[in-house]
Amino acid sequence: MKKTLITIFLIIAAGNLFAEITIGTSIDMGIIPFQLILNEETDPLYFGGPERESIIMGAGAGRNTSGQGARARIDVRASYEDIVGMRMRLQVRTDGVGVEDYLQAWWKPTPWLQVDGGRFFNDRLRGKLNDLDERMHAYTVRMYDADGIFTRFRTHWAGQAGLMVSFSPPAAENLWFGALLYDLVPFTMASAPGTVYDNNPELITQNSDAWHRIQFAAAYTIPDIGLFRVQYFGAKPFVDIDIVSDEIINDTMTHLASYSIPIFTITGPRIEAAFAYTGVPGLTIDIGAKVPLPFKNWEASPSNIFEKEDESLLDPVYRAYKSGLVWQAPFHAALGLQYQIESFEFAGRVDARFGGSMKGHVTEVFFAPEINVHIWPSLDFSFGRVILNLGYEWFGASYDNNGIIIGDGTPAALNGGYRIGMGLSIQKNILTNCFVKGGVAYKFAGTVNSVREKAVLTVPLYAEFSF
Repeated sequence: MKKTLITIFLIIAAGNLFAEITIGTSIDMGIIPFQLILNEETDPLYFGGPERESIIMGAGAGRNTSGQGARARIDVRASYEDIVGMRMRLQVRTDGVGVEDYLQAWWKPTPWLQVDGGRFFNDRLRGKLNDLDERMHAYTVRMYDADGIFTRFRTHWAGQAGLMVSFSPPAAENLWFGALLYDLVPFTMASAPGTVYDNNPELITQNSDAWHRIQFAAAYTIPDIGLFRVQYFGAKPFVDIDIVSDEIINDTMTHLASYSIPIFTITGPRIEAAFAYTGVPGLTIDIGAKVPLPFKNWEASPSNIFEKEDESLLDPVYRAYKSGLVWQAPFHAALGLQYQIESFEFAGRVDARFGGSMKGHVTEVFFAPEINVHIWPSLDFSFGRVILNLGYEWFGASYDNNGIIIGDGTPAALNGGYRIGMGLSIQKNILTNCFVKGGVAYKFAGTVNSVREKAVLTVPLYAEFSF
């Protein structure tokens, strides 16, 4: 969020102690005044089947046609002589008021060492090509954000707070190190009374496995060339399992067959490396790679399906997936490019995921590879910036060690597919940090894992004002 900060100097105690306090405000909103969904007459009747109408028109709010509509922020920062400081960001939405991404305190005991605590981001090393630069992609084809190139420091992926230490050795000013303990859970929940801990003393164990959640990174700036960074991103291994199941019936409602297909989402520690080349004026090339570490033992998380359904039914399945299997999350490679010359800018992202698997003594499953491509060239005119967005997403098949596609012969076979979309938008800057954007986006009908997805025409409008 770009902001213009109003600087206020206040005396916070009698004497010579001064703090610099900055206050920034902003509002942004996404609104969908018109959306058209086109159903093909040949759409099959599959699980959770498509709407019967051939044309559906409507409207919505939010960047993805639902969820967030409008929000306002107040960002407060205070510091004393670059030694100690704090930051707090409040967010007001139509569904409530609360602390957003920042509730942070920091301390610099020396110019080369800093300690941060609380809730915050640190994007010093994050990928340089962010999807937020072109918001129309959300209505065409999914696009990975900047974390797809190199993951940011973030204290609150799922928890509430974290602790970070960073330093740059005085003898090597181009070298930087940072370590973060993230996703710490408080003993009482923010939305509940303080008696939560008194009534639930077992909550003290919620941070007993916090050592899994350590992120450590090192970076080196090569003058006039670019930035190299590498990191270990710790995570407690677990596998989230969703089961797609349904019955196959004919036109006379006669039951023909049933099927049940497990869908796995693997979380575990990984190694990341990236290099951002900035040696040519106006050109940024950022290349990143993620190498997940394989694991065997894992525990069900509170969001795991086995804690939602009948334990007597799912426990045997749960034990089967935990018994002697080696889990490998997909590898991820990403390339981002941005080049600007006068009023023309070209930007693009290519992401690929591959090599994911589940292997046992007898059973092996190889997860689908995928490729995601986006380009968004733009050109400035007197009336605004015109942006073209083109997106393509391809999925391969998931198959077992016998070469058989998972779910083969069912309406939900994991046989891959594609998505194609395009959009055209105009952005008008009103003031330095204020702009409005509108356009049209179209996602073509396509097939993904045997499911025929509908064509969608969307007219999104977006506005952001910062002061």
